[in-house]
Amino acid sequence: MKWIARALLTALILPSALHAKGLDKLQPETEKPDDEGGGKNGDVKSKKLDKKSGDAAGTSVDGGKKEGDEKAGGEKSEAEKVVPIEPEVPVEPGFLRWYIGTSLSLMRTTASTGNWHSGSTGDLELGNKVLKQYLGKFDIYGTLRYRPSDVTVEYEQRAYRGIVETYLVGGKGQMEIKPKLFAVASAELGLAKVSLRPIDGIPGVDGELEKSGVDLTIGAGVSYLVLDKIAVGTQLHLGLGTYKSIQFGVDIRFLL
Repeated sequence: MKWIARALLTALILPSALHAKGLDKLQPETEKPDDEGGGKNGDVKSKKLDKKSGDAAGTSVDGGKKEGDEKAGGEKSEAEKVVPIEPEVPVEPGFLRWYIGTSLSLMRTTASTGNWHSGSTGDLELGNKVLKQYLGKFDIYGTLRYRPSDVTVEYEQRAYRGIVETYLVGGKGQMEIKPKLFAVASAELGLAKVSLRPIDGIPGVDGELEKSGVDLTIGAGVSYLVLDKIAVGTQLHLGLGTYKSIQFGVDIRFLL
């Protein structure tokens, strides 16, 4: 009977001991998964943080790129807005469209009747450009010129004093020799009118001395732009017609 009681007691105690031993073994394993689970959670959190930080870094990098692109785009747009500097248009050589000129000259006048003497003269001229760079070289001006000249005349033992007034219409061409220096040539056609009075006091003037006549004048010279709107030069004029003349002097033109 004793062995039966021992067997029953062993049958009761052994499962309890095995169960306790199994719990001891299982307790660390139960805590370990908790630790591992905590580690996994930590890893997940760290990964999430890393991901967020990476995204933030990427955002900052992208933002920097975008900002740089915007700056570059801004600079480009500003560069595009800059108006290019146009090259300066060279000043057209020669005179302007209109000019007024005058001169002081020595003049000699002769005619077929009587002995003529003359001294100095001054004239007034108006010019207008009608052709630009004719034949690629010349500027052509239409001109109007008034030229009065004091004269004394001796005829048939009598002496007269008076004036010869010449009204001329013509053209003047000028060609640039070098900057601001121009060669000038002219041709004019007009009418010469004479007015005389006797020096001896005896009234009457011979009609042959006061007749009007046609005047054809050609001229040549140079002109120099001393200022933007002032040109000074010299010209020689030869008059062919009823009254022949030689005129040489200094002229000045005011450009309008």
